[in-house]
Amino acid sequence: MALLSIKHVFKKSWQQLIAAATLAALAGTAHSAPYEWNYPAPVKTPSAANDNGKVVIFDVSHGGTEGNADWVIDGAFSDFADALVNAGYTVHEYRGEDKNNDGIIQFVDDYTNPSAAASAANEAVITSAGISHADVLVLAESNRPFTQAELTVLENFIAAGKGIFFVADHYNADRNLNSWDATEVFNGYNRSNLSQFNVGGAYGDLRNTGNANVGWLAENFGIRFRFNAVDWKPGASGIVSTSQSEDITNGVTPVLMAGGATLAITDPTRAKGLVYFSASDNPVRWNHAVDSGLYFGGMDEGPYVAIAKSGIGKAAFIGDSSPIEDITPRYRRQDNGNTKTTYPGWTDTGNAAQLSLNIIDWLATPETYTHFNTTAHPAGIATPNPMATEELTDPDNGQPWSTPSGGCNPWDDSTFANGAYGAQNPVGGASSSSSSSSSSSSTSSSSGGAPSGSAVSVGDALALSVGTPVTVTGVVTQAINGEYALEIADAANSANTIFIKLESQYRAAFSPQNNPAILGETLEITGKRDNYMSAPSVEYVTDMFVVQAGLSVTDALALPNGTDVTVVGEITQAVNGEYALEMADLNNASSTILVKLESQYRADFSPQNNPAVLGETLLVTGTRDTYTSLPSIEYVTDMQLQASSSGGSSGGSSGGGTTCGSGNAVSVSTAYSASMGTPLVVIGEVQSGINNPYALELADLNSTSTVYVKLESDQRAYFSPANNPSILGKVIEVTGTRDLYMSYPSLESVSQLVEQSNCN
Repeated sequence: MALLSIKHVFKKSWQQLIAAATLAALAGTAHSAPYEWNYPAPVKTPSAANDNGKVVIFDVSHGGTEGNADWVIDGAFSDFADALVNAGYTVHEYRGEDKNNDGIIQFVDDYTNPSAAASAANEAVITSAGISHADVLVLAESNRPFTQAELTVLENFIAAGKGIFFVADHYNADRNLNSWDATEVFNGYNRSNLSQFNVGGAYGDLRNTGNANVGWLAENFGIRFRFNAVDWKPGASGIVSTSQSEDITNGVTPVLMAGGATLAITDPTRAKGLVYFSASDNPVRWNHAVDSGLYFGGMDEGPYVAIAKSGIGKAAFIGDSSPIEDITPRYRRQDNGNTKTTYPGWTDTGNAAQLSLNIIDWLATPETYTHFNTTAHPAGIATPNPMATEELTDPDNGQPWSTPSGGCNPWDDSTFANGAYGAQNPVGGASSSSSSSSSSSSTSSSSGGAPSGSAVSVGDALALSVGTPVTVTGVVTQAINGEYALEIADAANSANTIFIKLESQYRAAFSPQNNPAILGETLEITGKRDNYMSAPSVEYVTDMFVVQAGLSVTDALALPNGTDVTVVGEITQAVNGEYALEMADLNNASSTILVKLESQYRADFSPQNNPAVLGETLLVTGTRDTYTSLPSIEYVTDMQLQASSSGGSSGGSSGGGTTCGSGNAVSVSTAYSASMGTPLVVIGEVQSGINNPYALELADLNSTSTVYVKLESDQRAYFSPANNPSILGKVIEVTGTRDLYMSYPSLESVSQLVEQSNCN
């Protein structure tokens, strides 16, 4: 099978699109055809002397690159892939099967518009021809359900004595917001039992039956993924002995869980756990869970890592990608084109590196026994309650946890931002076959961002040959050639300088002639090493941004205790009353760290004492430590709030402000007009219930503007008008993020709701 590029198609004739692409390619040579930048799919091979003759395939035909996920062998799973190559495996990325031999993989939407023709045309599918040469298939956070035909292919793959490694995450890790996450995809049914999930066509009935023994995973492997969301970064330490684990736990230490799921064993002769929560572990509800998150605790929560036999074939399961991933993502986010931030799990304390290698070795080794029911292959332990009461229904009522932003449609690649997996064009626009700069605009911003970690110094960039791709960081010193370029200097040696040629979309924000405030700022720039005006330069720039002062939360988590740090992040909640706060990574809300507050900081920075700081960006200097058994920053010497991104008025009767509530609260009218993704504190009057009991309508105190407020599960008892009619007409303060709910302006990810008494 050829290794191919990928193309997604939505509600269009795929034959017409092929013809259109062909005509576009013939029309001129200024730009390459769309998708060619993403060709071919990567393959990694061991040396001839080290080749063990076995093949591992990582599937991305059904997702794994949505949101901040980047589970590809040349991205944030590259450490995993490289370790397999070092162990002698050949590693492929699998994108689908090129049925019409046109050199691109086409995704035709046969889910939202099911038909036999669409399914026949869809090439982003798992087929026997596509995977039969592999010994092991890795399914990492698949975010689109499998058709019945694909499930049969997977069953046949197992029946041939092969192995599958299922890597899931917490419930609602619905990264592309299509109402499916990996726990649901792998189980073979959605958490919801609504009729909309009786899809029909190639998919059949995908509704939750409420029976732990029913579903593709349970019926074939005697196990299911729970719909929980659990946090225990110190690591699940209940590791079973090698004699009980087929020797897979040899050399394995506690495995971290940074918001993940466990599994439930329904047939212990076919499935058994490898890693559990021990009696000394103290797992907690992940702070973004939509329900209680942690159902039973301890071993009753079910295994975090497990294996299964199905005939002579094998399977393995883990409930979180965090202990496997690394910090080298390749692709951009589909919704906004932002650089992804992934977790340094492969090398962090609590990594699953040895465990993953052991699992692949076990999966790749054919064995003829069919059950765990002998002394040599002992049975597992049945999970006491394999489907908790909370798992019988969907707290999101069949909807994604949030509405896709920026006009992104998870079923339509024409809406994907440049540089995303499946998008037509690379970062910055269409691929160019000439030396001219790209004519496509890209999103540029002078606002701060976390450094990528892959940037080199100006001195190192100067040593590179012309044409070498480079990401460089340096301090802006002056404008060059008017608005058309700038100079940056090495932060460590100002004598080393290099020119940056500015594409048109970057000149307003980054040219010192147009924006003198950029002078002295540190930039990170991605482009190609070149010469401009006979001086060393970086050109064909695809991304540039001001580097935010301080480490990201994710980078701080990777440092050992005792390290002095300055870290930037978003304040998300109070911890232990007024004594600490939680801070999230600016690019990955699931990556969090605690900040222990010295007495002099508690009045201003404790969310308990000053709720207005929730959602603010904080720069904190202190020492990396552990607080209440979780990663922290302590012995704090400095704390500063960074400039707010909301742009809202801080009160008063003008500028869209309000005369009650917190000092930084804004009106509903201001919230209605705010950009998607803006953190806000909003004052308004509860006008009605919406999608009872899941949301409410909030009205402006001085105009006819309204927004919806999506309620978290623990907020519905009091603030939902369906549950508590007395809340109607009350003035409340809402802390959340501007979004869209049911296609209407909304506040979501709500962290706080406070009834007001000073607004009448």
